[in-house]
Amino acid sequence: MIRFLKHSEIDPEKWNQAVRNSLSTNVLAEYELLDLLTDGDTWHALVENDYEAVMPLPTRKKGVLKYVYTPFFLPQMGLFSEHEIIPQKVADFLYEISKHYVLADVLMNEKTKSGHGDHEFVSHSLSLNLAYNELYSQFHENTRRNIKAAQKQQVRVTMQEEKIADIIALFRTNKGSEEAVHFRENDYARLQHVADYLLEHNLLEVYGVRTVQNELAAGALFVKDGKRRWFWFSGRDNQLSESKPMFLLLDTYIRDHAESDLYLDFNGSSNPNVARLYQGFDGKRYTIPFVRQFKNRFWKMVLSPFIDNIR
Repeated sequence: MIRFLKHSEIDPEKWNQAVRNSLSTNVLAEYELLDLLTDGDTWHALVENDYEAVMPLPTRKKGVLKYVYTPFFLPQMGLFSEHEIIPQKVADFLYEISKHYVLADVLMNEKTKSGHGDHEFVSHSLSLNLAYNELYSQFHENTRRNIKAAQKQQVRVTMQEEKIADIIALFRTNKGSEEAVHFRENDYARLQHVADYLLEHNLLEVYGVRTVQNELAAGALFVKDGKRRWFWFSGRDNQLSESKPMFLLLDTYIRDHAESDLYLDFNGSSNPNVARLYQGFDGKRYTIPFVRQFKNRFWKMVLSPFIDNIR
């Protein structure tokens, strides 16, 4: 039986156990992190039986409309279960969502292959079990060329030295100034808060690249999630892009973690140039379904023209 539980009714220990034991485990979907990622909003959940399968439902309100959304900085959501998720299971959970919300936007996870997706996001991952030289030999030629160009610039890579706030500021000043980026002030504050929590709990690796003049050219935050390492957030100074700092940063991270049982998840991007960057490191492509669920046809007809305003 699938139950709808309000936030106050969720058992944190059982929730975390369900997420950690799932086939698509994700530390950012654990109880405490979801609280931080939805700060100012809230989240409820669908729970099957005694937490055999769970689905978080981050909730917002626009006027009288309550809807489900995928928070920024949460890579993948959807169903978490230690058992294989069959299409009918996804359909059952989506039907339950429609009983409580007129609209739900849910970015699933790579284990939720259901045929229900309205769209698929593309991501890439790289196994780090080989020696660095073997990994490097599989990089695309252009990627190796850019790494060598960065090395000639005599830039240096730092680890656990940069301030999280400086990396966020680097993004805001450069990529964040573009019209396509929709982060608001409270989104950046939330990112800082979540990153501080992860760092405090030894779940965050902070890498940076500095020039000969000691300018911060690029920085990245990697989330430690079991055997997965999320390339979670990054910033780059556009004026220093000729030094190819992000290529050197990722190359160094791969070198530092080579010959381990870890894998690097590049965390996807709808930007084709960014996707090519990940492919250049021999990242293997996989897809993540995105589902837009309406309560019924009436609400689909009413809300579809105003989706962008609702968000």
